Amino acid sequence: MKRIVVYVNTMRVHWLVEALQAIGINEIMVNEYFKQYSQASRFQFLCEDCLVERARELVHQIGTSGTAADHYFGVFDYDPTIPSLLPLGQQVSPLEG
Repeated sequence: MKRIVVYVNTMRVHWLVEALQAIGINEIMVNEYFKQYSQASRFQFLCEDCLVERARELVHQIGTSGTAADHYFGVFDYDPTIPSLLPLGQQVSPLEG
């Protein structure tokens, strides 16, 4: 199991969520960040090892505007035995950590 962290253009969030759900990734946490000249959304989701490359393809195809370096795709090992906490000390999802 892997934890995937992705940054993409906020305008593409809806389409990317639908595409990820179509391959079986149903729990996705999205945070949006706005600055004067940019809008980025941070996705986090857990992914079976066999789906990592397909998820990467979808992010590249759907989550980008076609310009160089307009997205980020990070893959990290996921260990469910390591506790993680929200700032308020409550965890509602294994992605929050």
